[in-house]
Amino acid sequence: MKVMFLDESGDHSLNKIDSQFPVFCLAGCIFDENEYYRDSDARIDAFKVKYFNDPSIILHSREIRKCEPPFNILLNPHTKHNFYKDLNFLMATLPFTVLASAIRKEDHKNQYVDPANPYILSLMFIVERFLYLLEETDEVGHISVESRDPKANTDLLSAFTDILNNGSYIPDKEYIISGDRFRRRIDEMAFVTKQQNENGHQIADLVAYPIAKFVLDEQRLNPAFEIIRPKFRSKAGEIMGYGLKVFPK
Repeated sequence: MKVMFLDESGDHSLNKIDSQFPVFCLAGCIFDENEYYRDSDARIDAFKVKYFNDPSIILHSREIRKCEPPFNILLNPHTKHNFYKDLNFLMATLPFTVLASAIRKEDHKNQYVDPANPYILSLMFIVERFLYLLEETDEVGHISVESRDPKANTDLLSAFTDILNNGSYIPDKEYIISGDRFRRRIDEMAFVTKQQNENGHQIADLVAYPIAKFVLDEQRLNPAFEIIRPKFRSKAGEIMGYGLKVFPK
């Protein structure tokens, strides 16, 4: 059984687009569920205990980058060096596969009269690729999402249920993968609160930001992305379209 933890970088609003960050990225980290609870979860907790003596600390990309409490320990250069060295090793060696979808919001808004919600569109692209991966490995899986507000949860669950019932589509509403095909491999979407401190979501959060940065500027130095690049689902080393879907192109 595979479990895919989802998290995002950027906001999905098309009404007010940040010119400095006009992209929404949804990232999924896929673990073997048994291995995750047997080993990976404990390794992430051990990292937290090493630096904070507290496994309940929530690893959050923005707070780490800004050195906000409790990550103000990173204001010490020596601690910061060791923290990132250990974090990079953890991210490189944890056994997960990355799927991600990034929406270029300005292009998306300009290309369609009634553009789809970037979150819902990204979810569809990722669920499609999760299906492909499960078919390739002849396995089944489920999806774990961090709970937001009730309406957002309801909208997301409704979109996921629609994919399972009716299949996926390209933005002009032509369905391309049947719902039955999804239902054979993906059984549910579960919501987890931030207070539950699910480490898989925190890994997905750490993955999402460097992917968004890569989509914004592929030529810009991006060491965190290079660490996770080998983890993308790929074909002959090519990740675009296989593990990373950027829309519109």
